[in-house]
Amino acid sequence: MNVLRIALNDLRRMFKDRMLPVWWGLMPLGFIYLFAAVLNSPQTRTVWVPVINHDEHELSSLLIDELRTDGYYVDVRAATDEINVQYWPCSIVIPATFSADVLAGTPAHVQFVRGKGGQESSLSAQTRLVRTLVKYNGALAAADVVTNRWTDRTKERFAEELKKPMQMRVENQEHPSLRPPPVGFALTLPGYLVMFMMMNCVMYGGVTLVVERSNKQLARIIAAPVSSLEVFLGKILGRTIQPLLQAALLLVVGYWMFGVPLGDHPAAMAPVLLCFALLCGSISVLIGSLCGDEKQVTSIGILVTMLFSALGGCWWPIEIASTGLRTAAMFTPTFWALQAVHDVMSFGKSFSGVMEECAYLTLYIILVLAITIPLFERRKQSG
Repeated sequence: MNVLRIALNDLRRMFKDRMLPVWWGLMPLGFIYLFAAVLNSPQTRTVWVPVINHDEHELSSLLIDELRTDGYYVDVRAATDEINVQYWPCSIVIPATFSADVLAGTPAHVQFVRGKGGQESSLSAQTRLVRTLVKYNGALAAADVVTNRWTDRTKERFAEELKKPMQMRVENQEHPSLRPPPVGFALTLPGYLVMFMMMNCVMYGGVTLVVERSNKQLARIIAAPVSSLEVFLGKILGRTIQPLLQAALLLVVGYWMFGVPLGDHPAAMAPVLLCFALLCGSISVLIGSLCGDEKQVTSIGILVTMLFSALGGCWWPIEIASTGLRTAAMFTPTFWALQAVHDVMSFGKSFSGVMEECAYLTLYIILVLAITIPLFERRKQSG
């Protein structure tokens, strides 16, 4: 009961702050709205497909025309540009004997060259080439260009076959693992939810602990008939409830105001948010025990929060970062918290899908508490 009284007393003090609506609501919602407008819907990216055509026959030109479709910019380059293919993400080289081999009924080869970088666009271009060749070969067989030769009648028949839709189609069925990556509010809400949970908890929790120690309020609590363990647990509990309340507020507002889906199993966020809130509360007590005044808490709190938020992917999709930064992100608690929130909200995962992230957050909690408990005890006695 003493633990709950201490926690509720800390929460009452926090709710008396007139700036609380700004830090809890207006500030995070402003960031969510601003950056959602920037990252709202991904622009349709056009894949650049340079083609080196050494064949002057009509058949090679028809193959190039068939490659052209929405989302692909087929750029026919001069033969002299072939020396640059190693520097392009990918390229297609049509040999001089292509049409002659086709008309002779011998295997005709088209070379797909992978260059430097652009793996995603390279795979997309390769897929487009394969689909085109399948349809192209089907039209060649239907027109029987080997037997009928390349006459006007054969050209017409070949063109008619190319215009026909493919008989086999691939349809993407909705499945949690096949959902598109989040954009707009669905991207920014989880990121700034995690960031402001940590920031506000560290700032409020750390500052109030320093103020209590400097005003001898902590000493008076210790002088009361409560144990040191109850005081510590009360401080942790109050600073755990605070980010949980803010998370609930942002999720509700995000759902009703911005239309952000909470996933197929929104209750699965409960263990994630609980673990992360407990970690934030532990960090706030740690920083409050380390610092001697409010300015130190503010400086260290902002530095820690900004560093973890940037590395953890709260500001931008972690997928666009370099391999080194993605590896470094895995050593931050914000990365695991954000991954778990996205798993639930964006990809429909349930409790079993976030257990790994919760396990990592629990390890961080144990590590922080192992440092905080003896430090809090020494600072409490010295304060």
